[in-house]
Parts: sequence; structure tokens; C-alpha cells
Amino acid sequence: MTATETIDEGMFQSDNPIIELNRMLVNYDLTPNQSKVYLFLSKIGVKTASEVSKALKIPRTETYHLLSTLQQKGIIFSIFGKPTKFNAVGIEESLSILVNNEKNRITELEVGKASIIKLWNIIPKYGSNENEAQDNKFQSLQGRNSILVKLEQMIKESKENILVLGTDEDFKKFYFTEFSELLIKTKSDLKILLDHSGDIPPIFENIPPKKIKKIDDKNREDFCFIIKDDSEVIFFISNKQVKDMLAVWTDSKTFVTTLRSLFSLMWRKSHFVNETGEESILGAEITFEHRLREIEQEKIILNYLQENFERVEILGGNKKWLNLTNKKKQQQVWKF
Repeated sequence: MTATETIDEGMFQSDNPIIELNRMLVNYDLTPNQSKVYLFLSKIGVKTASEVSKALKIPRTETYHLLSTLQQKGIIFSIFGKPTKFNAVGIEESLSILVNNEKNRITELEVGKASIIKLWNIIPKYGSNENEAQDNKFQSLQGRNSILVKLEQMIKESKENILVLGTDEDFKKFYFTEFSELLIKTKSDLKILLDHSGDIPPIFENIPPKKIKKIDDKNREDFCFIIKDDSEVIFFISNKQVKDMLAVWTDSKTFVTTLRSLFSLMWRKSHFVNETGEESILGAEITFEHRLREIEQEKIILNYLQENFERVEILGGNKKWLNLTNKKKQQQVWKF
């Protein structure tokens, strides 16, 4: 066995950092096998399709297809000869090419958007029911991208207020996204409640401190939600067994009003992040009795949420259900 063959076989062993590179490149619109072929050629150098197939243990027919696709993407190139050989473009240049490919694709999607909407509006509705349009809607959201798309729509369409409640840990998931920029640009009344005792989290550091309060109650339920104009809410679901973010969007008036009431109570009893310790203590003394009543109201609201919003996992399978329950009926409304 030659030294090159030994390197070929060891490249994608579990303890090799190239495995992490392979996973990361998938985010640049490459399949796992496309990424594997590119990394192989990048590190090993010029190879024929047959050599790539043998080294990576990928069927030859599939290998030819992978090489063709990578050439179309512009990150590998062929060398004329018999047989044809292949080599990879440098990693920095390849990343730039892949990023530009995605930008061009998004531009094409934006250009085609108007045509799609125009055609859609021409097509009449069939079997529409006015009563159905008035029903409360619930939409399951799985994965950061789908949640961000809905959040962007809500924030951009907001005309009155955006209310945000959660912990620093909740919003770490939105680092390196446009979430904070959307909040900064909104013209609506923005209020953020954070369960955070230290400095303002980096994701909110460019938002005026007078729009952010810290939650003093350490015994509260760890709810995380975002309300738009008292008419819509995204409610985040905590599940450590699932890697993807889970959330539910709804325009249910009862549900939104309940969460809005909870937010208002907590906002009144919380303190701005830039308040001094003396200011916080003074505020506590002035409103102590009133806050005792608010705590009781919070318990009522939290009990209502726990009774009406329950997540149930079906064991022995991959399906997960969200159940919305009430005194009159129990109906499965969301399915992942």
C-alpha cells in the first residue's frame, strides 16, 4: 500500500478534523458526498474519477455525477487527458464562489417573486369557506431558518408593538442572524424582558437600554415568546432531545391575550437594565404590596398556560405532537 493510499483511507476517520469541515461545508449548499469529494481533491491533489471512487468508496456512477456537479458550481476543474483528471480550487476562492452562487440564487428568487404572485392572484379560489378564515390558526415551526422567516414577517408588518420575553440562553440561538437588526429597525414600540442579571447580552447591545428590562423573579416559568401587535405570537418550545429549534405561531386571541397579560405584569414589576441598585430597591419598596397581588395573578396565568398548552411525545417513533387542550375538547393540532 502506498503512502497516498494510506492517507486516502485515513482522511475521513472519526478522529480527523476534516470530518468537521465536511459537516460545515454542507451549509454552503453542498451535499455530504459533494463536500467529501471536494475536500479529498483539495488535500490529496489531482485524481481520476476512478481513483476518487475507490478512495472514498463511492459508486463510480455517483462519483461522475458528483464531479460534474462540483464543476458546475465552479469549485473543481478537470484536466484534459486520458483518462480525465480532476483537481480542486483553493478553499478561500471556493468559499467565495459558493457564497456568490447563493447570492445569485437569492437574487433570481427575488426577481421571480413578482411573477409568481401575479400568477397566483389570477387563479380563483376553489371551495373557500368564510367561516374557515375566521378560525384561529396554529402553525408549527421547526428549525432556526423557518422561525426567522416568520419572525421577520411579523416584525416588518408590525404597526403597534413588539414584545419579547426570554432568557439569554434562548436568544443565543439567534446570534449571527438578522434578528437583532430587525428589532433595531422596527418603528413599533419595542419592549424586551430578559432573565439576565449581568450586562446586556451581545445580541441586544445596540438596542436602547430603556427598551430592555431584567426579570427579578428567579422562580418564574422559563417561557420564551414574541408578540406582535397583540394579535400574533411565536411561542418557543424547549426540548433538549431535539437539536432543531421548535416553536408555534398562532393568532389565537385567547392565547395571545393570556401571554400579553403575563408580559404586562412582568414588565411592570421588572427594572430597566441600566437602573442602579438603589433605584431597583426604591421601586421594590414603593410597589411591594401591589407586586404581591401581581404574583398571584401570574400564577393564575401560568396555570392557564400549563392546562391549555401541553406537548406530548409519542414513544417508539420519530413523530412528535403538540396538543392544545381545553375543558370542552382535546384536539391534536400540530404535527412535526
